[in-house]
Amino acid sequence: MRNISYRQTAFAMAAALLSASAMAHTVFETSSVPEGTRVLNNVVIGHGCGHGDAPSRVIGTSVVFPQGSDSTIVVDGRPHDGALTDFVDNWGPNLQPLYSRAVFNEMDEKNDAMGNVVGFWAGGGPGMPSHLIAYVPFRVNATLINSQSCATSVRFKAAIVDVCQITDAAGLHQEGVASFWTSNSLGTVYDSTDGRDNSASLTITRNLDTNPLPASCGAGVEVEVSPSAAQLERDMPIRYQGLQIWPQPSSN
Repeated sequence: MRNISYRQTAFAMAAALLSASAMAHTVFETSSVPEGTRVLNNVVIGHGCGHGDAPSRVIGTSVVFPQGSDSTIVVDGRPHDGALTDFVDNWGPNLQPLYSRAVFNEMDEKNDAMGNVVGFWAGGGPGMPSHLIAYVPFRVNATLINSQSCATSVRFKAAIVDVCQITDAAGLHQEGVASFWTSNSLGTVYDSTDGRDNSASLTITRNLDTNPLPASCGAGVEVEVSPSAAQLERDMPIRYQGLQIWPQPSSN
């Protein structure tokens, strides 16, 4: 009886874990970082693409962080017309993918015109079985909140697409092709289509001991930074050895 009970418990636990992983979004392992701190982080891919009993295996992932210069900035829910430097002193050379072949055979940076890393991709090789979880490592360098600002935190909303099949842009939203952990309101081909903003978030929190709020700030404000539509169209595609390999260029 003890063996039967143990097996039943183990089976129930395994089923619960599989169910939880099947519902998991792709997120960052560490979603909140104190300012001035370097952190080793991971993109956590929670499941394969599609629904039903047999989601597709993940063969790659593409990650884009807001670059700052043309990003959308919201302060306590209200649009901000100023620059990101109003709140963050050194956003630019803050991200670095960490080379690993644990899941995918290849990976590389995505860079802006200044050479700053604004995202990265990983792909190739056997990829991730749809029922498991995979980690793609990257580093977040120390980020500093502007001492003259009223920001208590700055939340960077990143766009992530997990790729399960290589198609052109027109085929991206077919069942089992890709999973979209992105905004649903930018009007790009990479938008989430389930009616929700599924962006992954990385929040930089202010150290109120070493970087106190100015007296005029009261309780302070929360800042949110999102990539622009133009940046997603430019930086989301995966390019390898100078050629765009995902989405495949249309033949039309």
